[in-house]
Amino acid sequence: MFSSATSLLFLGLASLVHAHAGHHHVHRRQEAGSELQTLFDGNARFVSKIQSSNPTLLADLTANGQEPPFMFIGCSDSRVSEGTIFDAEPGTLFTERNIANQFSQNDANAHTIMSYAVAELGVKHVIVMGHYGCGGVAAAIATPPEGIVDAANGAIQNWIAPIRAIFETSTRAEIVALRESIAGVAVVEEPEPEDPGFRALVEENVKASVKAIASSSVIKNHFAGLAEGSANAEGGALENVFIHGFVYDIANGQIQDLGISVGPPGVEIPAIPFGAVGAAAAESTATESATATESAKAESTATESAKAEATSTASAATSTVSAAEAAATASAASTEAVKPLENSESGSSSAAVTLECKSQCKSKRRLQRRLLGDY
Repeated sequence: MFSSATSLLFLGLASLVHAHAGHHHVHRRQEAGSELQTLFDGNARFVSKIQSSNPTLLADLTANGQEPPFMFIGCSDSRVSEGTIFDAEPGTLFTERNIANQFSQNDANAHTIMSYAVAELGVKHVIVMGHYGCGGVAAAIATPPEGIVDAANGAIQNWIAPIRAIFETSTRAEIVALRESIAGVAVVEEPEPEDPGFRALVEENVKASVKAIASSSVIKNHFAGLAEGSANAEGGALENVFIHGFVYDIANGQIQDLGISVGPPGVEIPAIPFGAVGAAAAESTATESATATESAKAESTATESAKAEATSTASAATSTVSAAEAAATASAASTEAVKPLENSESGSSSAAVTLECKSQCKSKRRLQRRLLGDY
């Protein structure tokens, strides 16, 4: 009897547990549905708004394609959505986003996007947008995980390694102060968003990406094409491209300019309406911008010098060939002039010399055509 009662009790408890678990699963499904409902409702609001404010926009973009004036390189952070912070309509921003808004010379994806934006879409501005409180930058300050690292953590640590290098080597006062304050600490936690050193590292990371973009082959080739008057893929004139470094404050929604914009050599940077960061944050940016501009100028000068040298080489080769032809012609004329005074044996010798001269002249002409054809 006791055994039967116990069995019934266990069965009852099992039923309750099962019912609770089932209720829990239903609750989780409802939560997931509620989350997706948020996206559905948002899309409905977007469609309603766009149909009201610009009813032909989506149809025009579909029929005519995109011609965005801006390329945006931002962080993957959900708080820094480019369409939201600029209140921009579709077709405005061609976008690349990754952790901590980095542009790496070894990132094939970023180079592909940059190439398409500049060469095909004809964007006029490339914007690198950092943001205060960036988790990727914070992780570069904190102590990295020890021991066996899983695939996810390994990928993240590899990606933020360039930012960690900036933190470890920067001479900027705020970063040095932060670095000194954590020296000797066994485990360094991620800093608070308001920490001056953290904010400074966010800005320096943006500067590093702007510098990397300005020195990339895509931009250097484009600037060289502008200097040469080259045409774009459709046969039209190339557009000036300017690279800007901005920073977004997630606490108040405002965007500020770091004052490090770079453009084609000799072309004035357009006026930037965003407010500038403080003097401390802008320290050394003028030097960096000048260095980037001088680098672009040097690249253009090197190209022109190479062309001038090639032309000079071709001219020198032409002069050499012309002198050889003249000498060969004079020799042939001299041979013909003495021919009547020679016996038959010497005449045979003279004919051989003349044939040799003609052969040399033909060879020189072939060399001349080859050199001139190459240049």
